[in-house]
Amino acid sequence: MTNISTRQRGAVAVEFALILPVLVVLLFAIIELGLGFQRFEAINAAAREGARVASLPTTSTVDACNRVTASLSGTSFTGTPTCTATNECQNSEPSVTVTVTVPNQISIPFLPAANVTITGSGDFRCE
Repeated sequence: MTNISTRQRGAVAVEFALILPVLVVLLFAIIELGLGFQRFEAINAAAREGARVASLPTTSTVDACNRVTASLSGTSFTGTPTCTATNECQNSEPSVTVTVTVPNQISIPFLPAANVTITGSGDFRCE
């Protein structure tokens, strides 16, 4: 009877050793997915803030991009955000669009790193 329980314990250890890398990859994939979603939402919120500032009659594209940079100050990225504003209100356009693009790296253990570009945009009607 002792032989059977020793074999079972050994089998459980081997099964655990085989499944552990899969569980680790799954855990870190979930963490990276959560971080990616948080960064995506932060970029969209920053683009909306930039568009809100750009829709004011006395502001410029530089002011809008400065607001985007200030909004993203608490979020960590592997790349530098780039900001572009189109349809400025000074040109009598009905709305303004601010687009923010950030290169980001996804790193999961046991898998090669992937470079992804996250893009967010915000639209506001000119005031």
